Amino acid sequence: MDHPLLLIYGATGYTGRLVAAEAIAQGLRPVLAGRDARKLAAIPGALGLERRAVALDDADELASALDDVTVVTHCAGPFSHTAERMLEACLASSTHYVDITGEAAVLEALASRDTEAKQTGIMVLPGAGFDVVPSDCLIADLAARHPGGKRLRLALAPRSSLSHGTLRTILEDLGTFPIRRDGEIVQVAPGSLCHEFDFEDGTNAALVSGWGDVATAYRSTGIADIETYSQASRQFRSLTWMSPWLGSGFVRGLLHAALKLGRAGPSARDRQASYVTVVAEIEDADGRRVAARLRIPDPYGFTAKAVTKVATRVLRGDLKVGYQTPSSAYGADFVRQFEGVEWTQLDTD
Repeated sequence: MDHPLLLIYGATGYTGRLVAAEAIAQGLRPVLAGRDARKLAAIPGALGLERRAVALDDADELASALDDVTVVTHCAGPFSHTAERMLEACLASSTHYVDITGEAAVLEALASRDTEAKQTGIMVLPGAGFDVVPSDCLIADLAARHPGGKRLRLALAPRSSLSHGTLRTILEDLGTFPIRRDGEIVQVAPGSLCHEFDFEDGTNAALVSGWGDVATAYRSTGIADIETYSQASRQFRSLTWMSPWLGSGFVRGLLHAALKLGRAGPSARDRQASYVTVVAEIEDADGRRVAARLRIPDPYGFTAKAVTKVATRVLRGDLKVGYQTPSSAYGADFVRQFEGVEWTQLDTD
């Protein structure tokens, strides 16, 4: 390969366009890829960039499209349907794999391919966006400062509207949520676990929800009991109460159809005012707790910046072969480099 080459797959989607714009702003010349040649041609601000239209269900064509590519940033979800197809092509073409998933089941499935990735000589780093970069770095730092943790709890309090892609992923996961017990992932019912966290404005209740850190935090810290939560806002409580009905195939179909009628995601103005608060808490065998908090501005913008930063480092040859979490690849301080991130150590027991 004469020159390191970045390919952004899913470049026509809401987040994929943000990633493409960030890569261009950082002086990269990525190949823009996706299923639809017409949509690829219409991407704004990408004059002179190569486009490659290829479907994920054509394994040979996809591997061929990656033959001269150094690293893929995979942005086409829901990743439960797309991630392993892209990884297969990366293994076939010896292309490093990076994505922006936050789905625990997907992260677990990709982790199971660690041996193949090492044998092929590629890095597999999923979760290189908002979920899971900030939380993984926060958790890894807290665990290193306070060894001996037996239980990890993580909670998010979003102040941001959602893109169609994020909402589709949420619809995929309704019904039960993953947690980790004694190192194994088990499913629990919505509303079955509640815990209180300090989300900047005092202690607030949070309800169990499904975040990718159930998969990644185990590998970043070795802690065997992990629970993830969302602040118990009115909207999230409603979603929890309605989950038995929202989980039906008929209702999901109606909701997917309704998503197509609105805008693809938050406007630039909405994003400027948006943020997410992340709180991590580790408890030891004696019940003593330590906690820390991050505030991340504009989570969609953060995703574009974070995954582009990862891709840039891979293009320079700065990587670790095999399956990686953000903190195992680039350290717990990786998140500190992004403007507007606020990191706070909280009072502990």
